[in-house]
Amino acid sequence: MADLYANYAALAAAETEGVAYSRTAVAPAGATWAAIAIHGGGIEGGSGEIAREVSGAGARMAYYEFAGLKSSGNSDLHITSTNFDEPQAISLVGAVRRCLSFHGYVGTAGVPVTAIGGLDTELVARITASLTTAGFTVTDAPSEIAGTNPNNICNKTATAAGVQLELSRAQRDRFFPDGQNTRAVRDSGARTEEFYRYAAAIRAAYTGRGLIAVSAINASRYCLLPAPAADVDLYATVATDVLAAGGGHFLALVARYTDGNNMYLARVEFTTAQAVVLTLRKRVGGSETFLVQHTTGLTHTAGGRVAVRFQLAGSALRAKAWQAGTAEPAGWQLETTDTDLTAAGEIGLRTILSSANTNVLPVTASWGEFTTLGGPQSMTVTRSVNGIVKPHLTGADVRLAEPTIVAL
Repeated sequence: MADLYANYAALAAAETEGVAYSRTAVAPAGATWAAIAIHGGGIEGGSGEIAREVSGAGARMAYYEFAGLKSSGNSDLHITSTNFDEPQAISLVGAVRRCLSFHGYVGTAGVPVTAIGGLDTELVARITASLTTAGFTVTDAPSEIAGTNPNNICNKTATAAGVQLELSRAQRDRFFPDGQNTRAVRDSGARTEEFYRYAAAIRAAYTGRGLIAVSAINASRYCLLPAPAADVDLYATVATDVLAAGGGHFLALVARYTDGNNMYLARVEFTTAQAVVLTLRKRVGGSETFLVQHTTGLTHTAGGRVAVRFQLAGSALRAKAWQAGTAEPAGWQLETTDTDLTAAGEIGLRTILSSANTNVLPVTASWGEFTTLGGPQSMTVTRSVNGIVKPHLTGADVRLAEPTIVAL
């Protein structure tokens, strides 16, 4: 069936914005990725919600949604991807190098599947692998929804390539409690565990992971980047390959680092009792001081991933930790103030084993999805061959090469 409107201008002339449809565009400075849904709301229910979650509502990636708001007849607002020329969308997608365009199709009743296509074939392969590893069914999109036309909005990036993800109705229904893919449920914010697992799998393909094999106790391993500013908002997921024995595993997000003696830390501890404990700490003049602590209630498992977020704004320090692949807690679990360190310094990761740790070494720490509000930070994975990897990464156990901010 042909679209009612040939382009956005025709739609805008006939429909009332804010009544029939809405447009949302969030483009954080420096973002090189975008997650978009041009058939959100009641047009292809669930597509807008997953795009918003993957992007962090514009915090992790640029985010765009065109949403149908009608009580019925939202299919009238459908403009095919090759004709979709809404100016905010064109501008946002044109400013990034990689675009994830989320859609919905009917598919086979009761069969949850993602049909994937687009001209960014390397990213198509990465996302396919990530979703498959997470237990989702992925198939090559048939020609009519393959997303390979250069005029498709997903391919109007700075690299002239993007990815189109077509989610079957059954897959989208599984994102909502009891399969209720209705406006009332979507607007309520209610989501299933599968929804968050799906978004986490997409984000894992977006940023990747690096490994640090720690073969000595009480020896810090850092991976650092220049900070965009003194005030930062950091996110990552962390895991270790074994349970802690004798003493804990300590994995921390680092901010305002000037040298090994001066920094702020949001530290996740995997304890010998398999607890997950979050603390805010500072190192000033080589002396490390505990600030505040929160026992998360999570259970550490070998390979189980924990998400952690660390925010600094002036003298305010805030942090939270939760099971990766589940909804981020609405509030902060830890909040405090401190005025000792004010310069931007560097941001990054610190990994260390307790001096009492008795694990068979090495213990391998996995860091993933390291992100700031300005977009992903890339840390290329490699092996050390001479014991000195790069200026900021010391020790033969470190397998992360010198980090650089890149346009992916």
